[in-house]
Amino acid sequence: MDAEVHPDLAKLSFLLGRWEGVGVAGYAEEEEFQFGQEVEFSHTPDAPYLTYTSRAWRMKADGTLGEVIAEESGYWRALSEADTAQYAKDDDKNIIHLEVLITHNEGFIESYLGNVFANRVEMATNAVMHTITGLEVTASHRLYGLFGDDRETLGYAWDLAARGHELRSYMSAQLKKAGARPAEK
Repeated sequence: MDAEVHPDLAKLSFLLGRWEGVGVAGYAEEEEFQFGQEVEFSHTPDAPYLTYTSRAWRMKADGTLGEVIAEESGYWRALSEADTAQYAKDDDKNIIHLEVLITHNEGFIESYLGNVFANRVEMATNAVMHTITGLEVTASHRLYGLFGDDRETLGYAWDLAARGHELRSYMSAQLKKAGARPAEK
């Protein structure tokens, strides 16, 4: 692990870097479609959180990227062992290792609580807020994890409760580690 990474982030360090790949999305009355995605987890030296950004584009029939369909940004905060013990003292089946805040371009903000086991994160919303014109989301559940022979693929699945629907599958993708982002011109 990078010496500048806060010790509480050790359990999340497998996420660090920029990831790219493709996935599939669809929801209730929307037909499934493929998308391309870029996700980045970075850190501030000695701070107990990761910064997170994600952009997804609808795939065109020829396999190129089309319009942006989703943008997210936020913070993944690792809890210390003392905080984990304090907040999970009454429920050893729901050990809390991290708190996550994600802001969406569709006008809503999610607050998650989650746990980390090996190279896997599972988290569910404990609060959701939306603007008056924002997407009416009431809950989310996400899984992230490394898989493959060399644990080289970051996979995720996102279930969403929105527009009056119960929690249901929304997006999933398989992402590979990518090099540093090219400098902006």
